[in-house]
Amino acid sequence: MLLFSRIATLTGSPRRAMPWAVEMTQYVNSHGSIPVTLWAGNFGYPLGTVIWSASVESQAALAAATAPLLADPGYLDLLDAAADLISTPGYDVLREVLYGAAGEPPAVGSVLNVTVATAVVDRMADALGWAVEIAQHVENVVGSPVAVLTDVFGTMGGVAWIGAQPDAAASDAARGKLNADPEYLNKIKATKDLFIPGSGHIRQASRIA
Repeated sequence: MLLFSRIATLTGSPRRAMPWAVEMTQYVNSHGSIPVTLWAGNFGYPLGTVIWSASVESQAALAAATAPLLADPGYLDLLDAAADLISTPGYDVLREVLYGAAGEPPAVGSVLNVTVATAVVDRMADALGWAVEIAQHVENVVGSPVAVLTDVFGTMGGVAWIGAQPDAAASDAARGKLNADPEYLNKIKATKDLFIPGSGHIRQASRIA
């Protein structure tokens, strides 16, 4: 299973930018074959960041689903309508699920916490083993699933941990549990020789459509 994300940074007033992003999501869902969710970057992203996300079986399935949209006049009209809202090119991310079962997307209003880091290439096997181990520990501490994914393209060794909470209050509570767990803090020390120093980054997004 793969997780596809298209990330763009919208400029100008949110009064116009966010309704356009929602309209684009609705159009793709009504004219495409793969369900898409829309997320707004809260922290760790540039202001105005939106993320369209979809689970797909394969890259071939993704290509087959997106090809009709690229020839759809309505879809192209929506892209044209946002020409002045996107000042820098967006980018696509494709990740493969290493650990965690794909289920129904989190509900609108859910908060997604994403931690990324880059493994040392010659320690990849050890790094991925640790990635799953820490995800399982976090699941036990906070009581909610954490998925582990690896980057298919981009910098070699990219790893992501993704966990969803129903709202910001639940995200606060989960973070508090982790920060108070000495075993979690000890496990973090084991990353010293597994991941490139300074490559770790924590982001958060909320589902808006």
